[in-house]
Amino acid sequence: MAYLGASPLASFASPSKDSFSGDNSTTSFTMGQSVPDVNAIEVFVDNVRQEPTSAYSVNGTTLTFTGTPATGSNNIYVIHKQGVIGNGLLPTSGRDSDRVGSLTVDGASTLTGNITSSGSITAGGALSGVTTLTTSSTATIGGDTKISGNLRSDSSADGIQIDASDGSATDAGDLILLDGTDGSATNAGSSLLYEDGTGDPQNFFNTNAVFGGNVKIGGAIIEEDSSQLKINGQVVSFGKTTIGSTLVINSDTFAGATDSILLDFNAHQNFILTLEGSITLANPTTENVGQTGIMVFIQDGTGSRTLTLAGDYESVGGAGITLSTGANAVDILPYMVVAANRIALGAPQLAFA
Repeated sequence: MAYLGASPLASFASPSKDSFSGDNSTTSFTMGQSVPDVNAIEVFVDNVRQEPTSAYSVNGTTLTFTGTPATGSNNIYVIHKQGVIGNGLLPTSGRDSDRVGSLTVDGASTLTGNITSSGSITAGGALSGVTTLTTSSTATIGGDTKISGNLRSDSSADGIQIDASDGSATDAGDLILLDGTDGSATNAGSSLLYEDGTGDPQNFFNTNAVFGGNVKIGGAIIEEDSSQLKINGQVVSFGKTTIGSTLVINSDTFAGATDSILLDFNAHQNFILTLEGSITLANPTTENVGQTGIMVFIQDGTGSRTLTLAGDYESVGGAGITLSTGANAVDILPYMVVAANRIALGAPQLAFA
């Protein structure tokens, strides 16, 4: 006949009996079948019925007495009441809660309310109407997941990983908006962790990065103003550079220079050498074509220190450079790197006083 709700229960279980012999010592006995509740059985000791919970407890197939049954032959017996065996169908609607070890949804399904699972949840089709989904295992959703609210991690130690279908972090979709707990996109956490396990995005940006607003690097703020680029309020125009304040060029100071001197053009623009003996400028390996600067030569208290040039240094007419000979004399010598292994020296300005 027709019926509403789940199918009728399929079959009934017959009552059964377990017997045990007390020894005035043992309190736990193993029954022939699992018992879901203390009220599902009737327990007798010496033909006296025992009170559930107060006199005994059950855990699966284990019957445990709170006291010690007296010694006797089969003086303990357990009657398993008549039970039912269900047909395994899901319960009818209207139940407050149901435990599901593994739930598989093959097609479109609407589940209203909360879902709590201690096992896995697999949705091959559409899964909608779920207010709260809690699982201690992994939830796998084969299709798209639409989230109308916020996607959050419930712990600061947890993270949300966004991975593309090709397995690379460089293709993460059209848009990722990082929004902080205060509602601003500037608060996105302490760091971004890329797929290689570092915070360095160098290998994952293959094209130009475009920022719609200002960029802050440390204490410096880079901003675009029409056709100009500003760094900390100072304008750097496209095609030329405008310095809004003093520009200090890195200088190297040689105190007590003597013998062969190797200048580092990568690290310094200008060089100040105090001579305590005659010196030779050795051929450098760090010069940059187009680099210009000055060299300052200061005689010590003795004076008469001379300058010899290696082959990469070229002077006017190949005549070399003759320095002032007076004690503590200061000479300034300009230079320009005109090609690899060619450093052109200007005429020295002598004996500054």
